[in-house]
Amino acid sequence: MSRSLVINFNIDQAELYGLIHRVRNFGEDVYRFLRTNGWGEIDIGEVDAATTQLIMRDIKHSKLRRVTAWVEEEMRRQHLLGEVEVR
Repeated sequence: MSRSLVINFNIDQAELYGLIHRVRNFGEDVYRFLRTNGWGEIDIGEVDAATTQLIMRDIKHSKLRRVTAWVEEEMRRQHLLGEVEVR
């Protein structure tokens, strides 16, 4: 069974345009991570259009914890604030 992760970024952390740019850059990092490992998917078209939310789909159940931990650590590394939700 596969799951999804939804990240809702905190819009209070910076001016909106700067945040959108950072979210899209972060989304590209997530895309590369998931694609390299084959642990899930994120639509690059959605990444390119993202503003304050990213959705990762088809995350393998056995890798859900690892992906979640990586996403949270990468958000901290890139100084992004937000909530990660498993669906």
